Amino acid sequence: MKFKNDNKNKQKNTITIDYENKKLSVFYFLPLLLIAGFVPLIVYAKYVDLTGTTQSLYWTGQQQYLDFFSYWKSWWVVALTAVALVFYIILYVQKKLPLKNLKQYYIPLGIYALFVIISTMFAIDKPTALWGFVDMYQGMFVLLSYVTITFLTINFVNNKRDVNLFVNAFLFLMIVEGIIGVGQYFGFDFFQTSIGKSLIIPGNLVVEDLSFSFGPKTIYGTLFNTNFVGSFATLMLPLSVAFLLGANTKKQRIITGIAVVLMIFIWIGCNSRAGYLGVAVSVPFTLWLFRKVIRKYWIGSAVLLMSFMLVLFGLNKASGGRIFDRLEVFNIKKQIEIIKENNDNVLKFEEIYLNKDKFSIKTNRETLNLRVNENKIFFLDEDFNELEIQNNGNKLTIKDRKYKDYRITIPNNYPGVSISRATYWNWTSVNFYISDGVIKILGSGSRIIDPIIAETFTPLDGLERIGSNRGYIWGRTIILLNKYIIKGSGPDNFPMAFPQDDIVAKINTFNDPVIVVDKPHNLFLQIATNTGILSLIPLLAIWIMYIISSLKLYSKITFDSLDKFIGASCVVSIIGYLVAGIFNDSIISVAPMFWIILGLGMSINIRLKNNIS
Repeated sequence: MKFKNDNKNKQKNTITIDYENKKLSVFYFLPLLLIAGFVPLIVYAKYVDLTGTTQSLYWTGQQQYLDFFSYWKSWWVVALTAVALVFYIILYVQKKLPLKNLKQYYIPLGIYALFVIISTMFAIDKPTALWGFVDMYQGMFVLLSYVTITFLTINFVNNKRDVNLFVNAFLFLMIVEGIIGVGQYFGFDFFQTSIGKSLIIPGNLVVEDLSFSFGPKTIYGTLFNTNFVGSFATLMLPLSVAFLLGANTKKQRIITGIAVVLMIFIWIGCNSRAGYLGVAVSVPFTLWLFRKVIRKYWIGSAVLLMSFMLVLFGLNKASGGRIFDRLEVFNIKKQIEIIKENNDNVLKFEEIYLNKDKFSIKTNRETLNLRVNENKIFFLDEDFNELEIQNNGNKLTIKDRKYKDYRITIPNNYPGVSISRATYWNWTSVNFYISDGVIKILGSGSRIIDPIIAETFTPLDGLERIGSNRGYIWGRTIILLNKYIIKGSGPDNFPMAFPQDDIVAKINTFNDPVIVVDKPHNLFLQIATNTGILSLIPLLAIWIMYIISSLKLYSKITFDSLDKFIGASCVVSIIGYLVAGIFNDSIISVAPMFWIILGLGMSINIRLKNNIS
């Protein structure tokens, strides 16, 4: 029996080696290489028609939305994945590519894909489930593309040459993204130049006052948002270090060294605390896996550490201490104390009450009552005594000093009244719609609604502002999950599932009653809400199996080739991305790279294991 098993192992190794020796034309790799190195750089204007879709109801009410960062990326991902899949089928039939025996990954991926399809069939809004929500565009076709990308990368990558193709694609991406990011940080935004605008705006479109400002001393690159740059950095920084460690020539060391410095700069300069946390958590794994390499090349390791410190302190000084200030958010105990103290001292809206002919706004400081009688509005104090009003056209003020922080406007475009109240941050307005004896509120997208009080996850009650208001979003999202155990709300249907009409809580949290919460700012809650809790389980299984098997493999291996450096860095990148995912979402600008790196890491792992055995 032992002799027969040895023969099987030899046969299996022979098949693997045979594929290793076959170098396919680079042409067949192009779709995957473009997804890895080109798609994240796409910035191109597209007017998206919102009329007649659920998206328009939950967006801002406009008829069109100008998208630069997501729409075309999603189409390119789907199209290139489809082409890559066709290539794979042809090459597999011709026995030029394998179907690697990785059922432990294929089965969970298939189960997740099945739940994506089921959630689409039962989605709240099916067009959104198919094509994605505004600014996100991660509908069913994109989610299935992610699964396919991982499968294809596993089976396309069979030798060192194949790995090098992805190294070059990622290096190109790092350097271009890094150069753009450095410029943005120091106030030179390529996309604000005449050349930049000509590249991202079609000739038939007229865009006035183009601006992607996220504030001074920060970076959004081509990835739409500074938070997503943080997720990008958690993926790319470990890989850039691996490329440097595996460099064989002076030219390679120079190029990869530049990439490392740029990725450090991007990671620190984007001001994404999720990105900081992702890399910080992945560092101990890096030190453990590369402990022998660090000891052997201690001078180079010291230079790398010094480079990091120089960039960190340099950017902190350039930003006026902003970076170190943002790190204080990780002192959770202090943040909770500050929030609770503010809850006791700041103005809070407590209730917005609507009745047939009466409505009121109640705060922790006063109550303003209003009564409607024959198309006239009367303003009353807490004891329902009429308040004296001063008219200035359609602008009204209340003479009673107790209500000096109120502004009242009679709008021209709808029947009703707009009441604004000064808050700690600014002014917040509630628009009341009054017609035919009906009193409602204008919600997001100018929808006529009744305000609700949404349930929340009890441990987060009172902590709505923690994590840049994530406490509010997480609390309301966790409560939703019992509705979406099996089928989910539908891909990218989170905005429709979320209680958007939670007016009072939105005022207290965001100072804006009609803000649209379009994502949970948590990768895992995003998956669980959109495609169901059961769809999250196989993904967690895949990630955990891959991480554990990788840590076991690379903790014992001798690092003497680029393959091994990259394989170990892939797992570090995956760990960092998933940790950043506690605060960030999956987004079309970054997610495809995550799925490619996951597939690349799996492919390298199985090849190394086969060679070891």
